[in-house]
Amino acid sequence: MSPQLSKSQKYVNSLKKADSLFLHQNFNAAEQIYEENLSKIRFPSSKLYLKLAFIKEQKRDFLNTLYYLNKSYELKPNDKILSKLNEIATQNDLKGYELDDFNFLVLLYKQYSGFLVAIMLVLGIYIFSVLVFKQYKKHYIPLSQKIFLLVYLIGVSILLNLPDRYHQAIVNTDSVILRDAPSSGAHAIETIDKGNRLSVLGTTDIWHRVVWHGKLMYVKESDVWLVE
Repeated sequence: MSPQLSKSQKYVNSLKKADSLFLHQNFNAAEQIYEENLSKIRFPSSKLYLKLAFIKEQKRDFLNTLYYLNKSYELKPNDKILSKLNEIATQNDLKGYELDDFNFLVLLYKQYSGFLVAIMLVLGIYIFSVLVFKQYKKHYIPLSQKIFLLVYLIGVSILLNLPDRYHQAIVNTDSVILRDAPSSGAHAIETIDKGNRLSVLGTTDIWHRVVWHGKLMYVKESDVWLVE
C-alpha cells in the first residue's frame, strides 16, 4: 500500500471512530477528532460540517455554529440549513443572513449551476456553429448577431467564475471596523460585532471588498472567517 493510500485510510478510520462517538453522544471526543482531521481532508463533506455545527450549538458556541452551517450550506444549499441560519441570526440580532434578491439569485445558481451552465454552453456552441456555417457559406451575418454572441459568451464566463469571486464571511470578533478603502488609514464607516455576515466580492492584499447594507466597504481579512 502506498504512503498516500495508507494516510487516506487512516483519515477514514479516524472519521469512522468520530462518527461512532457522535452517535453515542460523546460529542467532546468526536469534536476533537473531527477538527484534528478537518484540515487534512481534501474535500470535507457537508455532513461533516453539519455534525460540527450541531456540536458547537450544544456548547452554545453560536459563532462556530454559524461558521460550520455556512460551510455546509456552501457545499450543499438547502432550505433547512438556511432556516437554521436565519433562526440563530434572529436570536442573536445578527445581520447579513437576509435572503435578498441578490443572495436568492446566488442560491439558485449554486443549486442548479451544473444544469444551467451545461445548457448555456450547449446553446453557445450551437449559436457559434451556426455563425461559422454562415461564414463558410459566405452568407451575410448581421453585426447584431456577432455582438449577441460576444455578450452571451461573456455572460457564460461570468457565471463560470461567480463561485470563485463571490463568498460569504463571518465576522469573528467584536468591534470590527468597516472602511471605505483597503487601508488602515481609510475612513471608518461602521463598526460591527462577531457573528454578522458579509458578502465578499474580492480581495486586495490583506483586505476583503465586501457588501454591507448594500454599500461597498473593506474589512481586514483577519477579522473574518471566509466561507469558501
